[in-house]
Amino acid sequence: MRHKRNLIQLFIIVFSIIVLIHSSYAADTPPAGQSPIPSGQSKGRVVTQDEGINADIFGQKGGRFHPFLLLEEIYTDNLFATHSNTKADFITTISPGIWLAFPANREKLLSIDTTTTSPGGLQLSRIKPEATRRYQTYFLYSPDFVFYSDYSNHDHVNHKAEALFQYNFNSGLSFDLIDIFHDREEIAGNGVIDTLYRHQDNLLDFITTYDAPSGKFKVQLTYSNYDLAYKDSAVDYRDRNDNSVGLSVFYKFWPKTSLFVEYDYSIIKFDTGSANDSVENRYYGGVTWDITAKTRGTLKLGYMDKDFDLDSVKDHDGFSFEVQTQHNLTSKRALQINGYQKFHESDLANASTFLSTGIDVAVMQRFTEKWSGTLSAFFKRNEYKGYSRDDDLYGFGPAIRFEPRKWLIFDLGYTYYRNDSNVTFYDYEANMIFLRASLSM
Repeated sequence: MRHKRNLIQLFIIVFSIIVLIHSSYAADTPPAGQSPIPSGQSKGRVVTQDEGINADIFGQKGGRFHPFLLLEEIYTDNLFATHSNTKADFITTISPGIWLAFPANREKLLSIDTTTTSPGGLQLSRIKPEATRRYQTYFLYSPDFVFYSDYSNHDHVNHKAEALFQYNFNSGLSFDLIDIFHDREEIAGNGVIDTLYRHQDNLLDFITTYDAPSGKFKVQLTYSNYDLAYKDSAVDYRDRNDNSVGLSVFYKFWPKTSLFVEYDYSIIKFDTGSANDSVENRYYGGVTWDITAKTRGTLKLGYMDKDFDLDSVKDHDGFSFEVQTQHNLTSKRALQINGYQKFHESDLANASTFLSTGIDVAVMQRFTEKWSGTLSAFFKRNEYKGYSRDDDLYGFGPAIRFEPRKWLIFDLGYTYYRNDSNVTFYDYEANMIFLRASLSM
């Protein structure tokens, strides 16, 4: 414990020195303006945006090297998300890191997290950004040093690495390739076990598009590979590799609105030769819009079927949908809604899969140039197949952000979680309070 306190004190000293150094040359830097709140997956956190794209982003001032440091303190009253014998603790996370962009760029180009149960690793489809230059590369690495106040035996170090490459031809053909790697620990989260499971996962995701000269048609082809491996033998039945391909055809019937049809195919193979090996077919029709600076989004509706390799495991099919949308209600207020329904790979050894339906809503408000806030809520229902278990997970949380400088951000927030299951010992609830300081250059 003494070693931990000394380490924390050391980082506080370093943090203070950095603040003093920055203050000496950044005192005249104007605060961030009232820029629109960008779309994306915010996960309930306050979402803001620095200055929009301008001439500097293409030149030296955009910056090629961006070191950063995140310090976070969390209090939770149910550390392991258990039904009974709950344990409270303080969790300290120190996350130094650096991201690089060539050509120089001020904007962090990836804000994506993987989900271990979702086929292909992504909860929501990745939307290819509009091209702003001929090519772009981006790299990030960040370790997380995680310390527990009372349960120091669970102290650990997580690792995250990201890479992106984009290239756009004058002919209308473009390529977008990303790779995201994690080496991290997660709580068992099943309401029963007081433990953490360590895993590595890697997502390789490729999107290529062709825009016809008429500007009316666009064709998009996608490929992804997702690999998941657990260190603990108790859960190595979840180790698997997913390969997915997709084809979409868009027709622009208004200048900022397109209809599209989409087909996705996934092959899901477990390392242990599990009976849950399967293939998935997903068929969608949808609309995507970016009508004004105020509203943008994607909605797709369709049908999915999941066919298992073994005849003894029952196949499943049903309705599927996905929505990603954001509407700027005013220049200072925005509403963001994400939702989906899809099959997930089971986190129970005796269930073949589960149907997951989820929605999260966030309202973001900028009060002044330096103060902003978010109020978010979410609901998720998981219906297991081959095992009699249905879970309803829901929660909400307010958060507030203070930005004294562009390079310094403080976040304070609260989140409430609750899981209601028809199997009592999977029930749990948790309250969490976090305080976070972020420095970036």
